[in-house]
This record gives sequence, C-alpha cells and structure tokens, in this order.
Amino acid sequence: MLRGPATLPAALSLLLATAGSLLPTPVGAQNAGFVKSPMSETKLTGDAFELYCDVVGNPTPEIQWWYAEVNRAESFKQLWEGARKHRVAINTAYGVNGVSVLRITRLTLEDSGTYECRASNDPKRNDLRQNPAITWIRAQATISVLQSSEVLRRICETVF
Repeated sequence: MLRGPATLPAALSLLLATAGSLLPTPVGAQNAGFVKSPMSETKLTGDAFELYCDVVGNPTPEIQWWYAEVNRAESFKQLWEGARKHRVAINTAYGVNGVSVLRITRLTLEDSGTYECRASNDPKRNDLRQNPAITWIRAQATISVLQSSEVLRRICETVF
C-alpha cells in the first residue's frame, strides 16, 4: 500500500497506466470472411441435405442463400424460408460470427444445382446502384440428386 504525500499521484499514475489494458480495445471494421463454407454432396430423391455457412467480420456480416439450376450458373435465385412448398428451412444466428444452415427436405431431381452462401458487412450491400460482386463474398456447393431407383440399378450393374 502506498503512503505519504506521493500516495495519490503514485496511485493515480498506476491506475492510469493499467486502465488502458482493462478497457476493451476498439476494433475497426473487418471485411467479411468465411470460417466454414458449404460442402458439395450427392443425395437420393426423398432425402434431405444441410449446408453450413459461418462468416466473420466487423460488423457481423449478413448471410443469404442463393441457388442456380444445373448448367445455369449465371441465373442465381435467392432462397428463403418456406420456399419450394415449405421444403426449405434457413436458420441463421448473428453474434460475433454469422452462422447459417440451409436445409432442404424431400429432395427431388430439380433440387440438383449450385447453392451459394453470400455474406457481406458492407453498409452499402443492398444499394441497388452498387455492384453486388464487390460487396458480397460467395462460397458455393454443388448438390447432385439422383433418382433412388437409378442408384439401385447402378449398384446391381456393378455387383452382377
């Protein structure tokens, strides 16, 4: 314990010297980046799949899911909760990271295609005058859906 006339200035100096390390350090803006990207899969009709997307950035990036049919990669359409006759579920949580899971159930052959997780924390990301390629980062996965009977036929051809 400090005593005497130098007590207050010494204590104040010690407090000021250590206060900076006790306070949270302000963090500047950080571009969005992927921690986990969706992975390609092959599934059977009637099955389900889940794609995961985990992004970091400051501020926390917004996440969207998009889809393009096979051989139509230039024509992405945004997916939303309840699309495709309520077979699409999107669960997203925002904290330090943005984490999103896309789940599609009761798969059909038409569900084959490229699925894209898009993320952005650019304040102008939804400005229609901005080029979306500049403000959004993208990670893709290809989902191939095979007819159940087709897979069974291929197995039989291989075995017999």
